[in-house]
Amino acid sequence: MNHHKRIKDFFEGNLTKEEAEEFLRFLESQEAEEFLTADLIKLWSSKLKSEDYNWDNKALWEKINHNKSNYARPYVQRDSIRKRNWLPWTRAAAVFIAIGLSTLFFVNRDKYKTDQEQELLLDARLITHYNPAGKKTRITLPDGSIVFLNSASKLVYPADFRRDRSVSLEGEGFFEVTKDPEHPFKVESNGIVTTALGTSFNISTFETDDKVAVTLLTGKVELRQTGKEKAIQLIPGEESLLSRYDEHLNKKTVDVQDRILWTEGVLKFADTDFDQLTEILERWYDVRITVRGSGKNKLASGTFDSNESLRNVLEVLSGSLDFSYELNDKKVVIILN
Repeated sequence: MNHHKRIKDFFEGNLTKEEAEEFLRFLESQEAEEFLTADLIKLWSSKLKSEDYNWDNKALWEKINHNKSNYARPYVQRDSIRKRNWLPWTRAAAVFIAIGLSTLFFVNRDKYKTDQEQELLLDARLITHYNPAGKKTRITLPDGSIVFLNSASKLVYPADFRRDRSVSLEGEGFFEVTKDPEHPFKVESNGIVTTALGTSFNISTFETDDKVAVTLLTGKVELRQTGKEKAIQLIPGEESLLSRYDEHLNKKTVDVQDRILWTEGVLKFADTDFDQLTEILERWYDVRITVRGSGKNKLASGTFDSNESLRNVLEVLSGSLDFSYELNDKKVVIILN
């Protein structure tokens, strides 16, 4: 029998469930012990290093050592010196390979799993999208919902999104949610949970004092602090600025279109203080800004078209806020006059 082919077929998922189970039993047999050469160990090692496997390493090692100790007994005189040296270790290797491949069979080979086992594995998986400074992306979720993810932001959601439409947001995102009454869409951000059925809204955790700004464009959303019953509902045109630590739930009417200009690449400042101004520029253009001098009490206002260069933005702001600047690659020095 071609054992190398059986190993290859096992890893490629070409064996039936019965054939795979028979192969695992073979690995613990005397025949497998004779076959366990360096070539097989090398093959096995390379397979394990090429994929991710989730087993209990401590328990596995203890089991290997237990079997290894059982094998370490005297051999009859007719055994050669060479056989006496490698037999215990090849048997231990056989046990290790059998345990490892058994784990592959029950954890990593989707072909051999029941539907329930596959669902449990999916439940444990999370998908993460992260944008560094200077990058914005448009993400289509498995249910058809759209997320515009701002720079320096992260979105995390379960792989089995059909059953659990729960996402976690750090930074800022604009959501266009597909309606599904049986599976409410929930966004957790800094301890604030936003629940929607079919709507569009913006969430930002870039606010000061660890607050979360939720702005509703269409539909209806409900906001609550994680683990608390008290909630507040928003209607289109309203915004709520909440903190997980503040018991007061409040809302106000805002120009919602201003809140989502960033999704079109438009940069707008409206009486923005200097510290916020530099934070936004750093995040927007992926630069490091150093401020020298005094006069940070100045407020910035202005709107810049999509994809405006940093140099042009600094040129305009320097005239209105009375500062000079030095721009060198990813470093900016602002000198307040």
